[in-house]
Amino acid sequence: MIDVGQARLRSNPRFRLIPYDQLQTADREAFRSLSEDADFFGMLFPPEGSALPVKSVSRDAALLFMSLREPACLPHLLDGLFGSGASERLEPLILDGVFEIERSGQFVSGAAASARLGDPERAATASKLTRLSSEAIGYAAALELLPVQDVAMRLYRFNTAPATPALHRRFADDVRLFAFLSATNEVVQRLQSRWRSERVADAWLAWSSGASQTPLAYKLYISPTLVDLPAVFAAAVDAFAKVRCTRFKLGRGAFGVLRPDKLVAYFAGLNMLQRAAELILARTVDSMAQGVPFTAPIDPGGLLSWGMDPPRFDQVPAWQQVQSWRQWLTGRIATYAQAARQDGADIDSFVRSRVELDGVDPLTWTPDLAIWRGPVGTEQEAS
Repeated sequence: MIDVGQARLRSNPRFRLIPYDQLQTADREAFRSLSEDADFFGMLFPPEGSALPVKSVSRDAALLFMSLREPACLPHLLDGLFGSGASERLEPLILDGVFEIERSGQFVSGAAASARLGDPERAATASKLTRLSSEAIGYAAALELLPVQDVAMRLYRFNTAPATPALHRRFADDVRLFAFLSATNEVVQRLQSRWRSERVADAWLAWSSGASQTPLAYKLYISPTLVDLPAVFAAAVDAFAKVRCTRFKLGRGAFGVLRPDKLVAYFAGLNMLQRAAELILARTVDSMAQGVPFTAPIDPGGLLSWGMDPPRFDQVPAWQQVQSWRQWLTGRIATYAQAARQDGADIDSFVRSRVELDGVDPLTWTPDLAIWRGPVGTEQEAS
């Protein structure tokens, strides 16, 4: 963790802080909903060409930014805002370049200010999914010429199995897909008796048993190889029936059954998710896993893993609209990779440092419940 207690800080002069009433007309209209908050001050714009998003800031955060235009230790008048948690609250802003910290007579931010280098011992005992995620970060580091949103999409699709014309013909419609999955009438009967089917856009075939009274925020990812999908699907359907899972979905077409997160189930709590996972694993001990990067492993082989819907922000670029746990996470990883590249820093180390501050274990990719309690600190991401 970056210790800001005795260090001098300053606001990054390349960032622009603009009060809401001084924004251009188009920007004022875009952020009108934020202006309804009495504590809202305005927008903080990153340097031109930066991958980082614009941030909305509170009055206290704006006061801190303006007071640190001249280097100083954390002002005493703001102790009430940050208190003993100053390092924890300011670290994301230092790594995002909003503030700079003095090191050996120079002011640094971003990757140059990060002191976290990972845990070699934990990395050595990594699971299959941890290794896949590390390979994906390495892949992102190699994509030097692509825009951030394209890198994010490639990370999201990482570990998708290759398709062939024969596979596209084999899964050209839902009838053929269902024939492949339903080797016995028992699976069909159970699906028809407990859930109704529906399409989710063109990418998914979903089953639900009606509206849930509580949010289904927890996601169970089931990732067998294609050859083992029918057996694992049958085991999953049986498990979902026993734990009364109200919603799950399967990828459609060749791309859908070849993607790593081909089967996803939704749950209101972790206990029910874990019970379903235990039932599935008991019947699939011989099944091979494909594996879903950037998800928290349940079994060492990577067949089952989990995630949870992250916080939703209204004011974000269209490509960053939150749709799933993995899209939220891969969007951030792509952004942090570009920021590290711009600073000439080690991409893997910086990505893990920054993701950890978002509330995600950077080795196991297990989410921290704190990230679903709203924005941390005084800033909120915006477009």
